[in-house]
Amino acid sequence: MRALAIATFLGLALGYSAFYLVFPNVSVPASDEASLPVILGILLLAAVLGGLLTEDLRSSVIQAFLALPIGVVIAFSLAISPVATGFLEVRADDIFSFVIRLPIPLYLLVIPLYSIFGVIGLLIRERFGFRSSDFLRPSGDRHRK
Repeated sequence: MRALAIATFLGLALGYSAFYLVFPNVSVPASDEASLPVILGILLLAAVLGGLLTEDLRSSVIQAFLALPIGVVIAFSLAISPVATGFLEVRADDIFSFVIRLPIPLYLLVIPLYSIFGVIGLLIRERFGFRSSDFLRPSGDRHRK
């Protein structure tokens, strides 16, 4: 269950990045063209945070693979919202091809990126002695005798 929650967080970062790549004028920061440093920054930050929370290397790789379909669904959901409100005029069949076809390089990049930077997050956690179970434990349990 925990791996699915972290994969959903990674998928949210991927979905927003794919949406920003396809429709940069209706996302934040609004611009004429998508910014590659912003996209990579979102993905790298999510991967390191996911690595801090994950339990082991196997879970990190599984989360990277699970994040891909979750990210596609989130990107499609985000792409439908400006069309439904009338902000963008796009045919419904074009939305699916925009969300699947245009960010293919991003989808191919995200699995090794999430795996490598998830391991970096694991290494940071191990180096500084953080334990992922401390993040989910209620604060009152630490001081009970």
